[in-house]
Formats: sequence, structure tokens, C-alpha cells
Amino acid sequence: MGTAHFPASIGQRLVWFLEHYRSETSSVNCPATFRISGRLSEDLLRGALADLVRRHDALRTTLSRDGRNLLQHVHDDRGGRAALSVVDVSGGEEEMRALLRAEQAAGLDPGREPVRTSWWRLGREDHVVCVNMHHLVSDAWSCGIVIADLIALLGGRRPDAPPWQYSDFTTWQAGQEKSGKLRAHQDFWCEQLDGMRLAPLPWLAPEGSPRPSPGLETLSLSAETAGGLREFSQRRRHTLFSVLLALYYLLLNHETGQDDLAVASFFANRTRREVTSTVGFFANMLVLRAKVDPDRPFADLLGTTRRTVLDATTHQAVPCQMLPMSRLQRTPGRVNEVVFQMLPDRKPGSWSPIDSGTGLRIGTFRPDHGLSRFGLNLTVIPREDRFDVRLSYDRNQLDREWVRGLLRSYRVLAEGMLAAPDAPAAKLAAALR
Repeated sequence: MGTAHFPASIGQRLVWFLEHYRSETSSVNCPATFRISGRLSEDLLRGALADLVRRHDALRTTLSRDGRNLLQHVHDDRGGRAALSVVDVSGGEEEMRALLRAEQAAGLDPGREPVRTSWWRLGREDHVVCVNMHHLVSDAWSCGIVIADLIALLGGRRPDAPPWQYSDFTTWQAGQEKSGKLRAHQDFWCEQLDGMRLAPLPWLAPEGSPRPSPGLETLSLSAETAGGLREFSQRRRHTLFSVLLALYYLLLNHETGQDDLAVASFFANRTRREVTSTVGFFANMLVLRAKVDPDRPFADLLGTTRRTVLDATTHQAVPCQMLPMSRLQRTPGRVNEVVFQMLPDRKPGSWSPIDSGTGLRIGTFRPDHGLSRFGLNLTVIPREDRFDVRLSYDRNQLDREWVRGLLRSYRVLAEGMLAAPDAPAAKLAAALR
């Protein structure tokens, strides 16, 4: 069977360029992490990992440059290619979490080792397994696929093969690009973003002055607030993403006084049903632009945000890096300076560990740490009994106390909006003074 060669996707080319020539990708790992109770044998785990790698071409794909071109090399599936490190942990939970943080932060070489798996044995029936994937072969959606597939394989079930492998998608995408079918999406974004201004945050130093020093601040929205946001979004027929993004727009409007705001975010870019269960790097960064009128009810801002998100969903095939941003922006800077992300909200009952049917109980980790390469990145992580909110930022560019205050203000806005959802936006923001 040997090795098959394919052109890289648009997203892969962009990330490769940023990583190798502009040093903007200090966080390029996509880990899927499991907590397993029961007698986990090495043969069972290695067999499940080998099946996983055979099932998804992306997990045995390396990349290299050929002149000006970036190529994918899909290697044959004999024996799988996911390296497994087995470590007996004597220091208990604290040592395991330190090892997990170190592994998730450690680099992966997409030219040699796109996937690496670690197994930490805390006891005969207590295990943590981390499948760490380079971003060039995976994304957040793909992590969910890997989690579901590995749970099934450890339980002796063999999931159906995906209709398309990642190379099928990249071949199709190359055809779209060559035929000019992506032009309509590019034209939409050029019209949508023309005249855009970046939010004037209180930067401490000019862009790119010192080397980035990532920092992280976190807090939680209570079970009452999280439940209220879920119920509100359902009752008003808005996505939770749109509700939480609208609150971020209102917060930025209050902090900057600017009513025309641009926030970057990632969209799955899985518009074809053939790739629903395909592992690979599909996600695109888009710029979501909306205008805030503080004198209008918050419901109006929510409606504006909803339309912005729906339009972005329709045109998510073209990432912002493919646009002539220097001609569209009225202000200097990078569009990824202000970012909003939200992890998917799980269905009720899906938070508990799953009985595999082979004597194992398998749960998964939601990220509880991690830094971003962006200037200011607000990420909402839904959990069963709360929402965790993280603000990752560059400590050389933004003051820590200001970031902490911004985070607390986001919570105040969320609670205030639930208490008076039809109040004018300015009245909600007045609680921040």
C-alpha cells in the first residue's frame, strides 16, 4: 500500500505558514484525554489505538514542503503509527496532572510524529490516557470523534468507517478553489468587513514589542446562571453561542466605547455531511462583526448577533487569513487580537463515565487549563453544573487586574441580563460602573 501523497488543505497551509514563518502558533496541540476505571490491559489499549489510527487517515499523516507546495503524506496502516508511552505514576493525582499539563504543552512534529499517546497508570484500576494530536491533523470537532471512537473500540464495538477521509475533503476543496467557487464567500467577507476597526483595548505596548507571555484568568458562572442561560437561549430560540457572544459584544462596547466591533472565532467548516465523522483539520477562523446600540434593548443586539453568526455559518468555507485584511481594516493590528470561543454544550446525562461493556468505566476531561496565542481570548466551557469562563491574554500587552475585572464584568452582565432580558443594553452595562 505504501504512502499516498495529497495537497494540503487551505487551513493546513495557513497554519504551517504561521507556525514556521511568523511564530504565531504557540498552541498547536489537540489533546483528547480519558479517565478510565477498571482493569485496562495493554493489549486492549494498543489494539484500540491501532484500530483508531487505521480508521482515520489523518492520524497517520505527516506533512512536508515540496518547493512552494505543502504536501500530506498518508502512510499505510500496518501496525498503526500512534506512539504509546506507558508511565506508572507513584505521586498520585497531583503528579498525574503535572504530567498531563506537560504532555499537552509539549510539541509535536507534524513532519514525523503527528500523534502521540500517553498512558499514566495511577493504580491497577485507575488510568489516564491522552491522545495528543497536532493541530494540522485535528481540531476540536475531531477530538470529539476520537473520544467517541476510542470509547467504542475499548468496549469491543467497531464504529462505521467515515464516508470521506481527510484527503477526500482536501481534494474536493482544491477543486472548489481552482474552479473559483470560493469567490462568492470571499466577496461576502470583503463586503462584510470593509471599514472594520479593531477594538481599542488598553494595550500596554505596541504590537509585537516583547515576545508574548501568555497569562490566564478564570472564573465560573454558577449552576443557576448556567441553567438560566440555557433556558433563555431555548425560550428565545437563539443558540447559546449567540447569547454568550452578544454579552461579549456588550462588554467590549462598555470597555472601549466603540459600537462597531469585530471578534474572531472558530467555525467547524463541516458543511458536507460526508465529513461529519472525519478526523482532520477543518476549522476556520472567521471575523464576526456587529454593531452595538446601547440605547436599544439587549434583544436587538442578540438579534444582530444571531444574523452575524448565521451569515458566518453560511460563508465559513473561507478563513479570514485568505482576505486582504490590510485593505479592509481602518485600524492596524491583527484580527485575532480579540477572540471568542465556546466548547459544545453536552446533552444531559452525557457527563458521567460510560460503562464500556468490558469492565471499564470511561470518562473524559474537559480542559481546565491552557493558554492561547491570541491577544485576548474569552472561552466559555459548559460543564454539567456550571459554565467555566477563561480569559487568556498576553501579559506583556494587557494588565492583569484589567483582565480580571473584565472577567468579573462578564459574569455581572450575564446575571443582569437574565434578571432583565428586555432592558436596554446601556442599563445592563450601567451595573459595571
